[in-house]
Parts: sequence; C-alpha cells; structure tokens
Amino acid sequence: MSISTGPARPMVTGATDALDRYLADEGTDRTRPPLRYLRRKPGRGLVAVFGPSDRGDIYTVSVDERSLLEGLDAAGVSGSTVQAFPVDPKLPHLDAVMAPSAHADLAAALESTAREVHDVPSDRDLLDVVAEPVRYKPGDRCVLRYRLRFGAPGAAGGPGTAPRICTLVAKLYRDPHEAQAADDLLARLRERAAVEWTARPLGVVPGLPLALTEDLGSSRDPVPAHSGLHVVHPGSDAAAEVVRRAARALAELHTSGVDTAGLSRRTGADEAGKAAKRAGLLEGYVPELAPVVRQVGDALCAALTDLPTDTLRPGHGSYKPSQLMVRGSAVFLVDFDQFCLADPALDVGYFLAYLRPAGLFYRRAGRRAWFEESAETFLSTYLHRLTERGESAATCAGIARRAPLFEAALLLKIAARRANRLHSPRPGEVAAVLDEVSRCLAVTRTPRSLVGEA
Repeated sequence: MSISTGPARPMVTGATDALDRYLADEGTDRTRPPLRYLRRKPGRGLVAVFGPSDRGDIYTVSVDERSLLEGLDAAGVSGSTVQAFPVDPKLPHLDAVMAPSAHADLAAALESTAREVHDVPSDRDLLDVVAEPVRYKPGDRCVLRYRLRFGAPGAAGGPGTAPRICTLVAKLYRDPHEAQAADDLLARLRERAAVEWTARPLGVVPGLPLALTEDLGSSRDPVPAHSGLHVVHPGSDAAAEVVRRAARALAELHTSGVDTAGLSRRTGADEAGKAAKRAGLLEGYVPELAPVVRQVGDALCAALTDLPTDTLRPGHGSYKPSQLMVRGSAVFLVDFDQFCLADPALDVGYFLAYLRPAGLFYRRAGRRAWFEESAETFLSTYLHRLTERGESAATCAGIARRAPLFEAALLLKIAARRANRLHSPRPGEVAAVLDEVSRCLAVTRTPRSLVGEA
C-alpha cells in the first residue's frame, strides 16, 4: 500500500472566529452555540456546524480549500462563509420545508398524511404546523419533525376536547430520486420482508424531495424514545437487551431476501481503498505515529483486498448504536441511506467498532470488560439468529472470521475523524485506537465467537 502524506489536520479556531465575527456584525447578544459537526475533505474545504443552541439557532461555517492550505487563522477574513439555518444553497428546499404553513401544497400534504396515520376526523380543523430540525448535514440532507395541531371537534367543542397534537418525521434530500428510493426501500422492508423494526413509510411529498415516515418518538414523549447512544453505554441497565435486539434485527436484515436490484456494491477491496486514505490522513494529522499507522494500514488493506466477493447480501452500510431508536422494549433501525450490497461482516464489524465506549481509549476502569462482554453478546446473538433463519454453520463462522477486518477498518475511520474534530491531535488517544486495530487483526486468526457458543 502506498500512503501519501495527508493535509495538515484542520483546526477549528478559524471557524469559531468566523462565527464570532458574524454574530458581532449582526449586532446580536447571542453567544456562539456549541460545535456539533466538523468535516474536512481534501479539495472541498471544511464545514463546521454550531448548534442548535438553547434558542434553536444553527449556523454553518464553510472554509474554502485555498484558505485551509494558507492557514485557518486567516480563513475568517476572506475564505469563510456563515449561513444561518435554514439557509443552505446546496439544499434549496430547506427553507420551504422548515416553514410549512407558508406553503399551501406542503401543508396540505402533511395534513392529509397526519389525518390518515393518526385517524384525525374531518371536524377537527388544522390550526398550525411547526417544523423542528432533528439532524442536519449541510448541503446533503436534513431530518425534521412536524408537529400538527388540530382544533377541537365541531364549532364549539366541549369538555375534554383540547387541541390534538400529531407528529410526522420527514427527511429532506437534494434530489427527488433519493427521497423516492428511501421511501421504496422502507416499503420493501416493511411489506415484502415483513420486518417490524423500521419506521412505516408514508410516501414522498409531491414536488419536493421530502420522504415522510411515522414518528418513532422523542425524549419528550410519555414513553420516551432515545437514540441508541443514549442507551448503549457502560452503566446502562438496558444496554445488554438493546444490543441483543440490535443483533437479532441485523441478522433478519441480512436474511430478509429484500430485492437488491440497483444497490451499490461494497467489497473488501472498496473498504481497503477507504482505509488507505484514512491512514494517509492520520499520517498527516499525527506524524509521530506514522510508522505505526503504516504498519497496521498495510496489514489491514492487504487482508481486506483478499476477502471473497461472493458473500454479498443486503446490508445497512453504517450500522452502529446511533442508528438505533429505543422506545420502551422496542428497538428500531433508522437511516438506510447507505443501504448496499455487501459482505454481512461489514455491518457486524461496523457495530462492534462503534460499540467501544470513548473511555476505553483512555483506559478507564471497567470499559474494556464492558466492551468485551457487550461484543460477545452482540456477536453470539447475531450468529444464533442466523442459525434460526437457516444459515449454515460454515456461513456463520465465515462472517465471524471476517468481521474483525471490517471492524478494524472502521476503527481507522474513527481514529481519523476523532483527530480531525479535536483541538489538538492527542496522539495518545489515536495510538489507543490504532492498538484496537491491531487487536482486531490478531482476532482474525482466532475469532471471538463461533456458532456453537451462541
């Protein structure tokens, strides 16, 4: 593997300075919201998202590539732009979908969907619709929740006839074809594969790249719904059961037989190419670790490239605890935008890589034991469910044997992204992640678990 020296690790100070200047020029007394998102891609510059704040403010700061190369300290002068949400030229419908009451066709589509899904009678008039952002990726997509308030029945109503609140979740894409593809996929999973761990698709809004789904809930509901990150961590009494349910759902996805026509393919060689790029970035970010990065990167890329290509099945593509929604005893899979045709070991390795608590990289007490126990729970449950679905012992053992390679590849991604987001390189943390990569490579010779242990 040939690794070229990557660009210097971007510092966030240029983005924060640019936003501080913007807020001062606006004459506002609002303080800078917390940094939530930071990405640097060579040739495409840097994007930072701040917020939402307590007031709901969200700002996107973009720094162009030229300014990055010249140094971020000067970027705020001429090479940066600040956009206040929902302004986003690369996502042109964002301002419209965030103001549904001002767009009659959108409001009508939301109303008719909500009436059907929530069985709202016609004598309850729609009073207003409010949109709130849930998850935003600048220039790409935005998840939002609509709250529709319906009035009391009839003209005057009566006791116990307070306004009724109904919610829908929507995902805005750049292209209508993306929205339709997302809706079609959920329909295939729900209707043809008969799974119950996805949100029910509710169609695409005419004229907009906006896919609607049922609302799986939020933390404000009587039975709160939380991201898997809120539940799957040391100290959570519910973590083990959520991990088991996540493993069972993944096995059911891999054996669903859902139509794979038109899906992109992700092979071991594809992941090797990504791993090589991430290793190159790490060499630039933390040059003192370059020899270690090169050693584990070479071994990992060689092993990934040698993986078979006849094991591909429908896969989630980015399976990790943050892609789960937990409501009571139910666990749902969300965000199928990376759905692909891949080795099932990719999803298994993805989940195991992100299952590690951050404290493990700082050698905090109990974190290693928690991770090892949780990883064994996930893998053994997954393999057992595969067996229940008719998969052979050889197939299950092969997935268990290959999963650590994909796990290692995703750990390399975690290392590169964590170094990218931090104010300093923290070579000790990066070295700890690289040590986890080495552990995974060693595990490929003695897999953690086999079918008989399930």
